[in-house]
Amino acid sequence: MLNEASNRTLFNNMEKIKCIVVDDDPVAREMLRQIIGQNNRLKLMGLYGNAIEAKMAMVKNELDLVFLDVEMPEMSGFELLDSYKDIPQVVMVSENTQYAFEAFEYDVTDFLSKPLDLARFERAINKVEIFAQNLAGNNEELNIVIKSNGVLVKLSTNSIDYVEAMGDYIKVVSGDDSYVVHSTMKAFIAQLPFNFLRTHKSYIVNMEKILEMDDSHVVGEYFNLPVSRSYKSDIKSKFKEFL
Repeated sequence: MLNEASNRTLFNNMEKIKCIVVDDDPVAREMLRQIIGQNNRLKLMGLYGNAIEAKMAMVKNELDLVFLDVEMPEMSGFELLDSYKDIPQVVMVSENTQYAFEAFEYDVTDFLSKPLDLARFERAINKVEIFAQNLAGNNEELNIVIKSNGVLVKLSTNSIDYVEAMGDYIKVVSGDDSYVVHSTMKAFIAQLPFNFLRTHKSYIVNMEKILEMDDSHVVGEYFNLPVSRSYKSDIKSKFKEFL
């Protein structure tokens, strides 16, 4: 659901990360405003007390990052993620850590618990930068190194059939082999070449491995994966290119 293509090459040592804060709690908004103001990598573009106003701002402005609360009146943070496909990178912020698993299912870049810890905040911004930098060079990567069960494994991207989200882990499936890796889908897809696309918020598929496709599924030798409505048109048009 989160649109990786909408994230630009942010960091040329001059450009700051353009961000907004979306939180119905004025104390939390002020805290984030102060923390962002002290960070020379960030440029605050707006503070919003509800998701509806924030959505309008994202439509009108070119943004790189959203600090997003979960529990808000009228529209929750998760409902905002469901309703807007072209949302940029998201760092979700909540005092309820029970939302962390669901947040990573939505492929957010990171999840921060309130009250914010400055060192943890900096690590979140590092993740935002790393994702953007990886995305800029993703068409050049032919081999990747993953860490699974404490072992480093070198994989050819051509050998990967699909990737499945598992909270803040992913499962990389390559034929009869599979590897569980500590990563988000967003960070991992940034390492993959153009022939990998999402079929669903929980799945990325190697288009070259698809043998059949209908309105709701893609089928390969080692998979039968769902295709969600939001990704169907992209998958159909790309599938024709790989016939």
